[in-house]
Amino acid sequence: MAKKKKVNEKPVAAIGTPEDITPENTDWSPSEPSGYEPSQEANDTIEAFAAVGARDFPDHLWIEPGRNQQNWKDIAELNDKYHTWPEDWRNRFTNQTPTHECTCHALVQNMEIAWNRQRGAKKDAVWFSPLSVYAEANPRRWGGSTMQYTLSIAAQRGILPEHDGPDANGQKAKGFQKDKFEHTMWQTSGNAGEWVSLSRFPTGWKQTARHFKPLEIINVSSWEQHVCLILQGICVSNGRAGHAIPHVKIIWRGNDIYSMYSDSYDVHRYDSLRYIKMGVGGAYAIVTTTTPDDWNNPTNR
Repeated sequence: MAKKKKVNEKPVAAIGTPEDITPENTDWSPSEPSGYEPSQEANDTIEAFAAVGARDFPDHLWIEPGRNQQNWKDIAELNDKYHTWPEDWRNRFTNQTPTHECTCHALVQNMEIAWNRQRGAKKDAVWFSPLSVYAEANPRRWGGSTMQYTLSIAAQRGILPEHDGPDANGQKAKGFQKDKFEHTMWQTSGNAGEWVSLSRFPTGWKQTARHFKPLEIINVSSWEQHVCLILQGICVSNGRAGHAIPHVKIIWRGNDIYSMYSDSYDVHRYDSLRYIKMGVGGAYAIVTTTTPDDWNNPTNR
């Protein structure tokens, strides 16, 4: 009998190698506003995240770097071997074009990774709707939002699944989650669907959203904590240089450290240490989420 593949096993070449890092995909910022303006970045502080319930970094997640960051590099090799990066718990890219919803896309990617990681599988994943949070964070549609405000909305009332979702083979199936859940929403306004204001959300939508909340949230207050969390398999979302992004892997090219992120334009990009440091203050990590009685039927529908 053929050996059954693990859900998290990758049959293809590793994603995110030193050779993938180029000047074009490093320290990138959008040429047009994506939804994270300087005024919003200024309001995202360690204190602001603490006020919405993000806890201090716990000691048990700390990893000593070691000489020349060798301890970190050893953990990275184990993540490569066993496919335990946040990237390995991620199901898909999201695409925000042409909206200003980047903070909510960074939130949704973090939430989806935490959901899968907590369950220990990517099968029967739930794909969440950035629009279902953004419509409340910014009713004007254009102009973006802060990281801490979008996070606080999700923590208080939850996130709706999007209309589309993964079929039994993990592939995008149009309207799949619309049939699975009582209340769903477009992934994003623009290329994926129409703008839906909060007043036009389906009746009773909170009864579905309440099943999908971030619970344990870590306030990332240093670049070293950023690295430790990702080495522990936990996604870090941050805002910097006009854009909000979810970080999913740590890579070294020579002696230089980089953080890979799954950008909300269907592509991986990389931040250098300088840009990682820029994101401190506007950064958080979702460790746990609400836990359903039945992972295959999380809303008990």
